[in-house]
Amino acid sequence: MMHVGKPALIGALLLGLGGLAVPSGAVAQDAQVQWRGVALQRLDLHWPERWEWFQGQLAEKTDGQFRLELVTFPELGLTGSELIRLLSTGLLDAADVVTGYVSGEVPLFEGVQLPGVYEDYDQAQRGYETWLANVVEPRRQAVGGKVLTTFAFASQFLWTKFPVNELSDLQGKKIRVFAKAQADYLANFGAEPVNLPLADVYSALHLGTVDGTVTGPEFAAGAKLWEVVTHVADLRLGVGAGFMVVSEQSWQGLPEEYRAVIDELVPELRQRAWDIGRRNTEDNLKVVVENGIEATIPAKDTWREPLQQAALDVVLAGWAERAGPDGKTSFNEYLAPIVGYSME
Repeated sequence: MMHVGKPALIGALLLGLGGLAVPSGAVAQDAQVQWRGVALQRLDLHWPERWEWFQGQLAEKTDGQFRLELVTFPELGLTGSELIRLLSTGLLDAADVVTGYVSGEVPLFEGVQLPGVYEDYDQAQRGYETWLANVVEPRRQAVGGKVLTTFAFASQFLWTKFPVNELSDLQGKKIRVFAKAQADYLANFGAEPVNLPLADVYSALHLGTVDGTVTGPEFAAGAKLWEVVTHVADLRLGVGAGFMVVSEQSWQGLPEEYRAVIDELVPELRQRAWDIGRRNTEDNLKVVVENGIEATIPAKDTWREPLQQAALDVVLAGWAERAGPDGKTSFNEYLAPIVGYSME
């Protein structure tokens, strides 16, 4: 995994954003604001329909005085695990904080994105909205600032260079993951988890460094994964999701009227954030299947019991240990009513 030192990271941020001279979150005398925001990628609908939409609305509602410069994780050499630190220090003003990517830093937040837990996309959305209100927002500092909305990229599937007819087919296979819980889940079936940033996934599959990857259909279609994998399977890995966060320093540095503009946009952002995920899943699954990837979606009936057992015995137990005393209590209070079972 690539690690970027602070001097190099600052240089990359400035270079990637055109060497902007206005400090992050600062307000000049003419009331112009220059923000920098980081999205995961340009390959799916979140780029044009959430980030560019947000950028355009800020400019339109402030007569061009509020400018948001956009860039992506790969363009800055970021893995995603750094986002909370960059937001907390004010190096970035707004960013996609992907839950799994920051699970090592704030394990409690990962409880909302555990594989094997949700039955479907709608359950996951209810889980995220409840988790945001009751677990994340009261710990605003831990996520880097003000959360504008949760969002979903798409349902996550297992994309492989081999067929998965039985769960035992995972034995000994190297699978790219992006969260500790995913690693625990797949290791339970004999796979060897490998942590890789999204930007390295295609080349790792092409070179045979990994035999498969956990990701969503929007990335699979955008990156043309049919060139390097042959199969995709639903293992109830859940939804790839996270939080759209504004740095606390940047938020506090805004004029009150500009905060009001952002607050006005939040309901529409929240609507878009999950509608896009549904479309990313459905539309891009059609694309990859049309290009020859063989799909086992939904999961086979014979997989349901072992997958749920792995979620209960391995995933939830491991996460509760990492998350500390608030983990089990929070799951049982906020997520158990949604998923239909609690942690013992």
